[in-house]
Amino acid sequence: MGEDQDGTEEEFTITSDQAFVAAVIAPCRNCHSQIEVICIFCDSGIASGEPLTQFSISNVWAMDGGLAQQLKGWPNFRQVYTAGGQESSFANHCPHCGLVQEDLYLHSEPGDPFFDIPHAPPGAIKLTPLLGRVQLSGDESFEI
Repeated sequence: MGEDQDGTEEEFTITSDQAFVAAVIAPCRNCHSQIEVICIFCDSGIASGEPLTQFSISNVWAMDGGLAQQLKGWPNFRQVYTAGGQESSFANHCPHCGLVQEDLYLHSEPGDPFFDIPHAPPGAIKLTPLLGRVQLSGDESFEI
């Protein structure tokens, strides 16, 4: 167990000592401005007790305080709350129109920016190393 960004106890499903912020420039789905969107990419880690290599994480719903602190450098990746304000997840937001850039359109299909990070053309994705061990909960995906 660890402490999440609110300081409460949380059991995280993903742990990595080799994680990066993966960043690309993509059009906003609403205003079509070119914006930076990010995700967490792990060169290796543990997800739900299983060792994995080269996987991205979408639909992040919890993260440890250290990761939250490091992600302050990307202020457009922030929490989104449901209509009732109870559940939350983290998502990219357009800095121009404010629209949430849903992970579904960033990770799910060939051609989406984060669909297959390890095989992206050189220079297409900027990887910024995260310091230390990161712990978070979300959906991991990797190319088979």
